[in-house]
Amino acid sequence: METAMKTTYDAIVIGSGIGGLTVASLLAQIHQMRVLVLERHFTFGGFTHEFSRGKHGRWDVGLHYVGGMEQGSQARSIMDFVTQRGVQWQQMLSPFEKFVYPDFTLSVPTNPNEYRTALINQFPHEEQAIERYFKDIDHARAWIMRYFLQRFGFPLDVLAHPAMKFLNDHTAKIALSTTGAYLRAHIADERLRGVLVSQWGDYGLPPAKSAFAIHAMIVSHFLNGAAYPVGGAGTIGETVKRVLSEHGGECLTNHQVTEIIVENNAVQGVKVVVQKGHGTAKTEEHLEFSAPLVISDAGAATTFLRLLPPTVNLPFRHEVEAIPDGHEVATVYIGFKDNPSVLGVHGENYWLYDSYDHDEMYARRNAVLDGKPSSCYLSFPSLKDAAATAHTAEILLPLDFSVVEEWHNTEWKRRGKDYNDLKKHIAEAMIAFVDKRLPGFAGLVDFYEVSTPLTVQQFTGHKRGSIYGVPATPERFGYDWLRPETPVQGLYLTGCDVSSLGIVGAMQGGVATASTILKGGMVAVMTAVKKYEAHNKERE
Repeated sequence: METAMKTTYDAIVIGSGIGGLTVASLLAQIHQMRVLVLERHFTFGGFTHEFSRGKHGRWDVGLHYVGGMEQGSQARSIMDFVTQRGVQWQQMLSPFEKFVYPDFTLSVPTNPNEYRTALINQFPHEEQAIERYFKDIDHARAWIMRYFLQRFGFPLDVLAHPAMKFLNDHTAKIALSTTGAYLRAHIADERLRGVLVSQWGDYGLPPAKSAFAIHAMIVSHFLNGAAYPVGGAGTIGETVKRVLSEHGGECLTNHQVTEIIVENNAVQGVKVVVQKGHGTAKTEEHLEFSAPLVISDAGAATTFLRLLPPTVNLPFRHEVEAIPDGHEVATVYIGFKDNPSVLGVHGENYWLYDSYDHDEMYARRNAVLDGKPSSCYLSFPSLKDAAATAHTAEILLPLDFSVVEEWHNTEWKRRGKDYNDLKKHIAEAMIAFVDKRLPGFAGLVDFYEVSTPLTVQQFTGHKRGSIYGVPATPERFGYDWLRPETPVQGLYLTGCDVSSLGIVGAMQGGVATASTILKGGMVAVMTAVKKYEAHNKERE
């Protein structure tokens, strides 16, 4: 006998990315809410999910490494509470990254002072500029933290502190300049300018487009190295599932929200479609779920332009419609015949470039179609994870959605020979590109599979398959509507669009949304986190 599905909940979360998982877990644990999480993909976890291909291994799709997971850090404390300590973190060895250019490689240690020294040793004539750069990174990061605290409703007496006012008055111009403009103004050596933005793929915009504030935040995020979840990124979603279930909640995959139900400018719930089968055998089931709270982790643009009825009054609709395109990528997932450590690799990431001009390389990102890729990010998830049972790698490269747009109306795994040939061509070009920098790499490849921006679009619903939400341009920080609250009563945003991008940024977005909803705000959330942390210390 089947149990009837509950259709009324205390809160509904759209999307199971880390932002949605965080707010769902906080509401369930702190306020005992029954939370329903709805995921359009057939796999739970958003960009924290994984997939496997039998003996060839297991790959993450979005969580490649995470900063700030040191024991005792605030981010780690929040993560431990959200997952009820269900995820263990393995710190990456030093150096944890390598920036590879045509004429030299910079190894990035897990110590910020050693990183600064490595830069000065490589560019001794720019020592003064490097020292200033790190000071400006600190100032810009402080500015962006103040910006988010203000958005999150932090106590006004803290924001009015003279130090906070100083940061706002004296760093806003730097923080809101483009990364490229800052570097041109303060760094004379073109090679050094290129090296300092080697991680731009972590925030998805080349120097000419990104705000220096987001560059500063990401650089700061990784100054002490990074970590990877033992057992893989999928452990995050699985642990939160258990937490929600223990509080009467549910997590449903293959449930695509098509509309947020609004009456008298207040949310009533959501409409959902469940697709079953493929091709001519495909069927659809239409459902409705009710709740006085709906929290969207689907992204601001998707929420406001596609999920809300067009009759809802949004004074800022024109700004949402004008959001520029985000970062679009293809990924080559690789299974090896042997341990890649034979290549001298120990789990570190590689940023591979054929030039120091990142804007120019970005402009020719589609040259991979001619067999001439210019850059990529290379990750070895199996070497980061002590629990891995097969050896794997991932190659990420910028690729414009227009390259795959002609297959927009086809089904996943059923896009035809031309699409499959395109993916094969991309894989072969990228494997050859890596092999020139890591000789022997190609000979180890036993299996590969390719995802494109079209894959991302299908499983996330993001416009053009972009991966980082609202792009972190200087203009982004002028969007007053990028906050948890919306003009619709009971509807909230969460995730990276209300905070910062990346795993920790999206998690902080979940904290911000929960703080907005819960009585007691941020204080209530952090009190619960600290109480949980203290309890576990007593037990240890």
